[in-house]
Amino acid sequence: MKYLILIILWLLFCFLHSFLIHPPVENFLKDKFFPKSFYRIFYNLISLFSFVGAYLYLKINFSEPKLIIIPLWLSTIFIITGILLILWSFSCYNLKEFLGLAAQNTKNLVKKGPLKYLRHPLYLAALLLIWSESFNLPRLLVNIILSGYIFIGIKLEEKKLINIFGKEYESYKKEVPALFPLPHRIFRK
Repeated sequence: MKYLILIILWLLFCFLHSFLIHPPVENFLKDKFFPKSFYRIFYNLISLFSFVGAYLYLKINFSEPKLIIIPLWLSTIFIITGILLILWSFSCYNLKEFLGLAAQNTKNLVKKGPLKYLRHPLYLAALLLIWSESFNLPRLLVNIILSGYIFIGIKLEEKKLINIFGKEYESYKKEVPALFPLPHRIFRK
């Protein structure tokens, strides 16, 4: 039963995280319940609470021995790379807009910083952080759920970005890989 609850909590986080940002749902909720400036704050709080709830359930209820031990050096590389990638990515965005503290103004497609080399640097950072820790069976289940969710999230986000930016995003998509930067793009002149 503990495993079923664990899976449900993580799937609920994934569902809420995508469902509440889906344009028809977001627009409906903004029109009926939220001033536009407050919706992003609501969305971020729901995402945060559902994530923290699922994470705490995992940490409190499962203490099985580790199945796979990630060496400290590799874990450190994954964590540092993930954090640096997050910081570099956020330096290219308006953090106030992202957090919901300012109105969103998505007029231009951002193609600087890490977005010059890959389309989804925050998703790559999340994958690095997800797989940075040694894991037991419950953590493996969570890692698989979250990794699968990231790949689904990429598809959903790209549909949304094509709707917003059209051919500009389709061209960008052809030029820049989704998750893993290609060496010829990094070292080009």
